[in-house]
Amino acid sequence: LFPHDPQFRGRQVVTMHNQRDFVFFRHHRYIFEQKEERGQVSARLQELGPRFTLRLKSLQLGTFDTQHGEYEWKHKPELDTSRRRFHV
Repeated sequence: LFPHDPQFRGRQVVTMHNQRDFVFFRHHRYIFEQKEERGQVSARLQELGPRFTLRLKSLQLGTFDTQHGEYEWKHKPELDTSRRRFHV
């Protein structure tokens, strides 16, 4: 998804944010700007992409094994009774 280059000296960051049973992935570049008047330094973010959002369906213990894996948590339809209750 994001190629690794050890010689890259950029100002990019990938943000993974968990909120309300969703995981949001965003890719940003941060830029420092210096104000000439007062000598203050401010920072701003520029969103680059790709951006995507995931919802957890299951959480497995140990290494990934679809047939014999042990699940720590698995989504069940009866958990979706209220929009105000979150489980992750």
